[in-house]
Amino acid sequence: MDRRHYLVLAGGALSTLAGCTSSEEPQEVTGGSDSGNSGSTDALTTGTSDETEPDSSTPQGPTTKEVSLGQVVKDDSMAMVVREISTTEKLGEFQEADSGNEFKLVRLAIKNDTKDTFINFSGLLQTRLKDGDGYTYQQTLALTGQSFDGGQLAPGEVSRGDIVYEVPKDASGLIMQFDFQSVSFFQFDRVEIDLSSSANSIQNLSQSLQIKTYQNGDTVEYGGTEVTINSVEFTDSVGQFTQAEEGEEYAIVDITTTNNTGEEQSISTALQMLVKDGKGFSYGLDLMATSQLDRNYEQGSALADGETRRGKVAYAVPKDASPLYWIFEFTLWTSGNKTFWKLR
Repeated sequence: MDRRHYLVLAGGALSTLAGCTSSEEPQEVTGGSDSGNSGSTDALTTGTSDETEPDSSTPQGPTTKEVSLGQVVKDDSMAMVVREISTTEKLGEFQEADSGNEFKLVRLAIKNDTKDTFINFSGLLQTRLKDGDGYTYQQTLALTGQSFDGGQLAPGEVSRGDIVYEVPKDASGLIMQFDFQSVSFFQFDRVEIDLSSSANSIQNLSQSLQIKTYQNGDTVEYGGTEVTINSVEFTDSVGQFTQAEEGEEYAIVDITTTNNTGEEQSISTALQMLVKDGKGFSYGLDLMATSQLDRNYEQGSALADGETRRGKVAYAVPKDASPLYWIFEFTLWTSGNKTFWKLR
């Protein structure tokens, strides 16, 4: 599944979900090419009747906002929209709903609308489905090929994908609930999406990164850890037995990491690294393709203090995905260190 879907989303329970800016930011060490805000520069797609913003004259206090599928809910810090819902009894080759049940796939998009603040959002901890009889259903950990990737969101970043719930086939009157009582960055305490009612027009969110993005050859340092992208190549196959699916290709990223923290440092290719496109879809490490690489990045042992390690990692991505970014999170529990390198 998408790299850290199990650990990092659940990890939101251990860390503060409220937006915050780290006192220490990733620093460029070498390179010098500055692409500025090189994400998609399209603004938030808006409408005249379906977009919901808080009324500044509304008294402060606990609030619940009820909207329809396809309707954007936003304030100065965050925007969100459920664009579609689909139903299936089987996911992939191995995951089937229990007898009498079915999977509901909810396509969600969340955007950090701030210019300088990192925020966190957890689909696992902050969402649920509720039916007309009052029964609630928590997220099912499942693979869809485009699973929603939560966690840390950089300023201007969009996270987009499917959140899956298993519900009885006869469940009706479904709504999707988002809880924000424990966080301070959003105007509403709860948002409820009526999944049986669609807005007049289905709205969208567009990514517009407000942070610096780096290029091949740039080295970035944070907390004593240095990371460099040496090169990237795109190919339809890796080794003799790994072939990309139709419409996809492999992005092979050659990276170097150096540990100057003063102690041993473990680096996870699955939890700290991913590829993301300009629409907000995430692509985790392809284990099969990576295992076929000559000189793949080895993570079986920690890096000793002062040690440098180099290797390659592979990701299956759409051929037409552009812009495309490789992302490294220097720590899993600290906001403000999610760093983007532009692959193309």
